[in-house]
Amino acid sequence: MIDIFMEALLGALVAFGSVITIQPGVGALAFCGVVILTMFAAETFDPRLMWDAAAERERAAIQADPGLAAGD
Repeated sequence: MIDIFMEALLGALVAFGSVITIQPGVGALAFCGVVILTMFAAETFDPRLMWDAAAERERAAIQADPGLAAGD
């Protein structure tokens, strides 16, 4: 969401070009790079893998100590 906010803010600042001067420089390129990396990370992230791993650890812990299952 921050990328949409920043793009809207930059668009508003460009509209006020006669009042202020904008020099995004390297910061704009770095921001674009971070946005692209965030998009790739969001595509590859699968939260189900975390929940599956947590369930597997819980099953292993219960098999190692059956007394843990009594708390359920």
